[in-house]
Amino acid sequence: MGKLTRPLGSAAVQFNDYVGTAAADDADAVVNARSLYQIAGLDRDRWTIVSIDVEQDTAEHRVTVYAFDRQRHPVRSYADLLELEQEKGELPVTAFHLDDPSQVEDFRNEAFKRMAVRLTLRALTDTRLTIDEHTELRP
Repeated sequence: MGKLTRPLGSAAVQFNDYVGTAAADDADAVVNARSLYQIAGLDRDRWTIVSIDVEQDTAEHRVTVYAFDRQRHPVRSYADLLELEQEKGELPVTAFHLDDPSQVEDFRNEAFKRMAVRLTLRALTDTRLTIDEHTELRP
């Protein structure tokens, strides 16, 4: 019997009333500041972080970091990573769960310089939205 795998797919919650996109910039490399790899406890020489889940459920927060193991696969560059994905049709990753509240807080405070999330009503995800400059209000 083969190894069980499951694709990550898009972010999802119970009803998916709003769906969207996110973008982030890595935090600046600063002396005495930890990198995302250090926060997650990963060896940068072995792992390449390829995806991150940030989840909030009422008062509970979780972060999962998905990393590719370069020790198990002969990959030296991002071009090699893309080539492997094209060859196999997928990229095997390992999930590292940051469940400890202090790890999640450290992630939120240290991992990214900037982060943006845009959620749109699910029924309108393919609709082009434009800002009406004459009615833009601030609460």
